[in-house]
Amino acid sequence: MRNTAINGTSREGQNARWPALTALRMPGHVGGALLAGAAILLAGCTPLHLWETHTTATPRSPAFEVTALARAPVATLGLLAPAALQGFSAALAHALSSALAEASPSIRSLPSHETGNVLNAQGLAAEYAELLAGFGRSGLLERQGLQRIGAALGCRYVLLPGLAEFHHALLDRFEIAGLKLVQSRVTTLRLWLQLWDTPTGQLLWESAGEVTVASEILRRERTVPLDEIAQKLWRHMLQEDLLEGKQ
Repeated sequence: MRNTAINGTSREGQNARWPALTALRMPGHVGGALLAGAAILLAGCTPLHLWETHTTATPRSPAFEVTALARAPVATLGLLAPAALQGFSAALAHALSSALAEASPSIRSLPSHETGNVLNAQGLAAEYAELLAGFGRSGLLERQGLQRIGAALGCRYVLLPGLAEFHHALLDRFEIAGLKLVQSRVTTLRLWLQLWDTPTGQLLWESAGEVTVASEILRRERTVPLDEIAQKLWRHMLQEDLLEGKQ
């Protein structure tokens, strides 16, 4: 097993530190005017986003040639998540499809919704559901069921994505007389991804990753969208852990 880490900040045109406002002794009307002006100026600023990403991945199986992913489509199975987080599955699945397309070389993929459509059309919906449910019980994709699913999809390889945790909180950074000038939103997302060989039932590779994003904001709509956060983490897992196999 191995660990990699990325730390980065992004802000258009410049590097920046977290803003700090210092209270000054001054007449009330002057202080109020300055605070109001600061709020107006801050409202026009591009928010600062601090990213910290970590992934842990297994080495690729010696029997697996990564170039095969560019030659034939790879099916994506339905994203697995705790019951309370299943509402995020669609956004995370879309982010994974985008990350697969951005990989270099790009990985031809069958998105999870198309996987479901193909299997449902062939009368395999119940078996597909049982395959995923069985994974929840044993941590394995049952070999015979996986073989039938792979044959029906026409795909040798399948990706199984999962959501382990999603948490976010809003923290007040500066407040006076009930006026919140700056807030910080901290988002933590934990994902995992596995690559399976359908003819043999072998788990060829897996990666688990965590990303924490801190955004200093004035309005909630300025936060980083969940799918953008997920796409960056998926892309790191695919590019560096799977395709490049960095140690």
